[in-house]
Amino acid sequence: MVKLQAAARIVQTPQSKTPAQMETPCTGKQADLFSDQDLFGVKKGAFIKKSRNRVLADIEELSKNNRWDDMLSLYHPVDDKLPDLIRAGIDIPVRQKIAFALGQIGAFDDAIKELMVCIRAEPENFMSRASLAYTAYNSLYAAKNKKIFLSGNARTERIALAHEHFKKAQDLRPEGITNFYRQGMLFSQIENKPGPGLEKFEIACFNWERLTDEQRAERQQEKKNYVKALYRSASLLLASGNGTKALDRITTCLKQDEQTNYISLAFKYFALGKVQFWMDRYDEAKSALLFALQSSGRNVSTDFIHELLARTYLASGQTDKAMEAIGGVPEKFRRPYYRWTEADILCTTGQFGTAKTILNAAADKDSRSRHISLIRLAKIEYTLKNYSPAMEHAAKACDFFTGNWGNPYLEGLFWQSLCAFKAGHPQKAEQLLTELEGHSRFYPNLDRLRAMIRN
Repeated sequence: MVKLQAAARIVQTPQSKTPAQMETPCTGKQADLFSDQDLFGVKKGAFIKKSRNRVLADIEELSKNNRWDDMLSLYHPVDDKLPDLIRAGIDIPVRQKIAFALGQIGAFDDAIKELMVCIRAEPENFMSRASLAYTAYNSLYAAKNKKIFLSGNARTERIALAHEHFKKAQDLRPEGITNFYRQGMLFSQIENKPGPGLEKFEIACFNWERLTDEQRAERQQEKKNYVKALYRSASLLLASGNGTKALDRITTCLKQDEQTNYISLAFKYFALGKVQFWMDRYDEAKSALLFALQSSGRNVSTDFIHELLARTYLASGQTDKAMEAIGGVPEKFRRPYYRWTEADILCTTGQFGTAKTILNAAADKDSRSRHISLIRLAKIEYTLKNYSPAMEHAAKACDFFTGNWGNPYLEGLFWQSLCAFKAGHPQKAEQLLTELEGHSRFYPNLDRLRAMIRN
């Protein structure tokens, strides 16, 4: 029996104690604090973020040298070239940079598509909103300068797109300067809406002027657009008849831009001279305009400065000086508006024949503002008591203006009516007068014309 029990003990599987599992860096108590990747691999997302940062650094370096094509060949389209960033949801900063590069080469539609992706992903992203507004605005400027074709509904939609995203960017950062300035340019330069444009420029100026010195130092990059907003607001204020405030704005612009010259001295002093001319301060206007000419660089167009200087001399009764100023631009480079001032000077000295020759030549070559040359011809013929030719010139001016823009030409109607009456055609004069009254009851000197024809 003892032997059987001993045998049983030999056959029975030993009930040995299970040895304690050895703790490794990945098991045991440490498993609650670290994972394998934490200790031996790359932290989750760190690799892809490093990859994105390398891409952004590369893009930044290429941007410094304006190597837009190289940048696009490497990273555009983002969906094809950088799918890992898209899967990780960290592609927005790269898309913003790529959109800017596309805008730089004039591929505005593609740039807008990239930015729309950004906005759908992050609707409250200020940079994406501001970039899209700027890209849309920039494409409209390119179209204005005939670098791209954009008209009709496409142009209307592009304007609306720019306004939508300027508004959103302004809502996100109402204390900004740049987006208000740019929307002011959109209103005034693209849409020819000076009122809303002036309002935006004034907000841009106000936002900068209320900053503390410390805040201005931090946002120094926006000062350029503050200076430009001052310059643009001065022009629009003058056009609206507020010469006093325009003078304040351009004077502030000169002071703020004294060290930086974001705007050239020639343009700033021309603007100053223009305001002073409007305010009948002819001596000060001449000084400003002469300094503008002195400050102009070589091979830079200065005809607009010479023209206003000539008109300033003419207004102060210095016809010889006025003609001398006109001579500052060679005859073959004189544009129609320049010829109008030249003709006015000639008429002042009684040289009507030469003035008519100049205006006829200007009208023949001018496909945009021919009506102005024609009205000047009408006035010369009226002065010479040649009423029938004067009436014909005024009629041609009306036909040209209405044919090009679809609106009645009020000055043309006025001079047609006056010259028709003087030429002995009272019924024609009455018909034209009635038409003018229908369009503008308060047209300058309409009451005098009415009294002449109807009394």
